[in-house]
Amino acid sequence: METSFTIGVILPKHSIDHSIDAELGSSLKLGFNQSWYNPENKFSFRPDIGINLERLAVDNIGYGGLGGGSSWKGSILSINLELATLAQFKLAKGLFFALGPSGKYLITNYENLTRSWWASQQAGGVEKTHEFNRKYFLKPSFGLKAMIMKKDLCKKISLGLSFEYQWRNYKEYREINTFEEIIQYSQTSEISLHLGLH
Repeated sequence: METSFTIGVILPKHSIDHSIDAELGSSLKLGFNQSWYNPENKFSFRPDIGINLERLAVDNIGYGGLGGGSSWKGSILSINLELATLAQFKLAKGLFFALGPSGKYLITNYENLTRSWWASQQAGGVEKTHEFNRKYFLKPSFGLKAMIMKKDLCKKISLGLSFEYQWRNYKEYREINTFEEIIQYSQTSEISLHLGLH
């Protein structure tokens, strides 16, 4: 059994069409995980469950033209449940590699956003949002997770790197019904530093 802490970076891929004026920024990720495995075996399964906190930067994401438009700026804090079932291989004494499917599901998020809008027939305005909701990341994401770890550092500490690639459900631009739904992405690449206690 291993209790681990992770800190990493998430790079989202914004898959809505070119009418969007900017790309989403990177996210910071802090995680707490629990894993079960047998470090004595050359091959074992490693189920993993955890919770993470992510901060997504929103920097003037929007769209529009001469007739009007809208843009957002701020950040979204998300709390997510993470699950993975990994196959773990012992490469050498104290050195392990693990690979397998993973998933993530939003528990809740907190939006700290400012929306600016304008229109040719109106003066425009500003709206601020400071609230919890599940609007942007309602659907789960699924992908692959890989880890490489060096165990037995200071006897009960392991150190390693974790890599993940996740696919999310999202709406095509032509299906968007509200301005807020442009703050979505379809894929993420994630890399984290892994510190384990066992």
